[in-house]
Amino acid sequence: PEWQKLIPTEFNTFAHFDTVEAIKAVNSLKALSDNPKAYPIDLTIGEGKLVMANPDDKGQAELSADTDGQGFVRIDGKYLTEALKACGGMVDFSLASASSPMLFSLDGYRLVVMPMLTEKAQAEAKAKAEQAKAESTTEPEAEKPKGKRRAKEPVTA
Repeated sequence: PEWQKLIPTEFNTFAHFDTVEAIKAVNSLKALSDNPKAYPIDLTIGEGKLVMANPDDKGQAELSADTDGQGFVRIDGKYLTEALKACGGMVDFSLASASSPMLFSLDGYRLVVMPMLTEKAQAEAKAKAEQAKAESTTEPEAEKPKGKRRAKEPVTA
């Protein structure tokens, strides 16, 4: 299969941060979660920091990061931890939108993680789709030829 097509190529939000500090933050948020087996984490990127927060407002952690752009995404805490452990060291994080795949990269190693769907992500995706629809030029459809109708056969009893 052509798996390269699954890796996003265009992004508008970037962060460069330490995975060791990020794993510590994720573990702290996991401890505050009601369900340590399924714990979503909201990532907010911008203004020189990466903010990780529990969606239930039970806690948050801020990491210093080199950032470019601003963005928000929700990710499963377990997937985030696994991605951070796989990358190790200082990782580059790239994001296009709250509903598109995230890319973690380090020294040529690339890891794609899908976000969790949120109302904010759905609204963003819907607005983007409507904008694309409005911007696209629609060509008038050629009139389809009508098929011949078969005459109804008389019912005999």
